[in-house]
Amino acid sequence: MKLILLLLSMPALLLAQAKTPATPTWTSSLTKTAPGSFPPLTPCRVVFDLSWNNLLSAGSAKVVMQEAGGYQVARAEAGTSGFARSLWSYDCVMTSVMERGPLRAVFLNHSETDASETIAYKVGFSSLKVLTETLLTPKGGASKKSTSICPFSPVDDLQSAILYVRSQALKQGDSITRVVQPFDRPYLTTFTVVGRENRKVEGTTYPTIKLDVKIRKLDRKTLALGSFKKVKTATIWVSDDAWRLPIEMHADIFVGFISATMTRRETLNGKAGQGVLPAGMSF
Repeated sequence: MKLILLLLSMPALLLAQAKTPATPTWTSSLTKTAPGSFPPLTPCRVVFDLSWNNLLSAGSAKVVMQEAGGYQVARAEAGTSGFARSLWSYDCVMTSVMERGPLRAVFLNHSETDASETIAYKVGFSSLKVLTETLLTPKGGASKKSTSICPFSPVDDLQSAILYVRSQALKQGDSITRVVQPFDRPYLTTFTVVGRENRKVEGTTYPTIKLDVKIRKLDRKTLALGSFKKVKTATIWVSDDAWRLPIEMHADIFVGFISATMTRRETLNGKAGQGVLPAGMSF
């Protein structure tokens, strides 16, 4: 079966290689250094509360990070709840795999479901490109599969991007720019350290590193740079401690102001910290 799938994909792969675009000018802005010296993240579980316009509790998200040999596996679940769910029913699950040393994204599974459809993404990150398989299943309709290729590398997923930024010195004014593909398309993302401040989150005050986030779209075929109008501004506060993980995130987007605040974080020891690689990880 794998051989048949490979043969079927050869024309698309050859076409993508033949039409690989010239190196775009924005690549000169990329941060290409190896991960920094900040101690690696140990297995853990982090839980966030989600809200909309600072008025409505909208849902929750949970991320579990575990080790699996030379890899780190992140599993995330998120969904709307309460009154927000009556306005917008949404659930998503994600599994991402990266190499622990170089913090290089390897594989991503992501599925999201709303009232009308389910979209599942299967993403493979290689040294030459990013290959994405998308399965769209409308409620009460037939599924439709498509494949796309981004002819650029290296590209981060959300997990590897967060841990790469976390590993750096994060001094005042530092700016880190990476290509990040959180779902099915890449974005040029710049994280800039704009300050350090104490921030009270869910009744606890944390020393934090404040990061401004700028997101721009990339055409996955031509690699042309464009604006991302759905996200106007975004800010992340990372705890300035041994965890160095987001404790609060704000984004002003096309449907209003959304935020996420950390409600619990805990270290996972022993078997709880050991994960398994997802089935069907290789294409």
